[in-house]
Amino acid sequence: MKDPDDPHAVLGLRPGATREQVDRAFRALALRHHPDAPGGDRAAYARVRHAYEALAGSRARAGPGAERAAPPRRGVPIPVRVRRARPRRGADLTAPLRVGLPLAVHGGTADLDLGGGDTLTVAVPPGTEHRARLRLPGRGAPGAHGGAPGDLVVTVLVADHPVFRRVGRDLRATLPLGYAEAVLGTEAAITALDGRVLRVPVPPGTAQGATITLPGQGVPGRGGTGALVLAVAIDVPAGPLSADQRAALEHLGAALPAPRKEPRR
Repeated sequence: MKDPDDPHAVLGLRPGATREQVDRAFRALALRHHPDAPGGDRAAYARVRHAYEALAGSRARAGPGAERAAPPRRGVPIPVRVRRARPRRGADLTAPLRVGLPLAVHGGTADLDLGGGDTLTVAVPPGTEHRARLRLPGRGAPGAHGGAPGDLVVTVLVADHPVFRRVGRDLRATLPLGYAEAVLGTEAAITALDGRVLRVPVPPGTAQGATITLPGQGVPGRGGTGALVLAVAIDVPAGPLSADQRAALEHLGAALPAPRKEPRR
């Protein structure tokens, strides 16, 4: 059984190794364990150096014809070339951020859950589209050997809205109207995406499927703000009519002109 403290065992050599073999083994182990090297081990380096000095100072031959190890030069440091690791930038990380349509259209801030109870406040620009990516510099994985951290790339996922949907820079919704309102015209009220109440002028004779466009009430962007496009839906009364209501409708139907062949769009 080999003695772990034997200088030959420390350097990984067999007894009788030549001076050249001793030097070569020491250089390899010194580079690996030097305290200034990545993953260096000061204690292991000291054992390797002690073993080298012990063998280099011995005058025993390594074998027939082999050279004798020269006595060590005590106190003189042995030069070791250490390749310092270069700084390496950290990796980019990704995370999803779920927001509602009002926040994506008008902008604001949202909290991103990082796990473990940690959150990060993310600024969402006005007009952000579904699956848009926001890059947060320096919020990714840490760098190595003094390198800069990576970035955090956030993918914005915009949830569906029960009333409005986005089409490019426009917002679209349905405007329900009663039969009398569509025939006679009216000023309807609709609550906008940001909570404002908008007054919508409905001209007389508005047909089912007609569209009413409100410029500047859509999605903001570099090319300006889009429009709010409302599709008219005639709300037909449900359920049985009373005798008076039926008579009134029959009288009105007889008095009105025949229906148009093509609905007005």
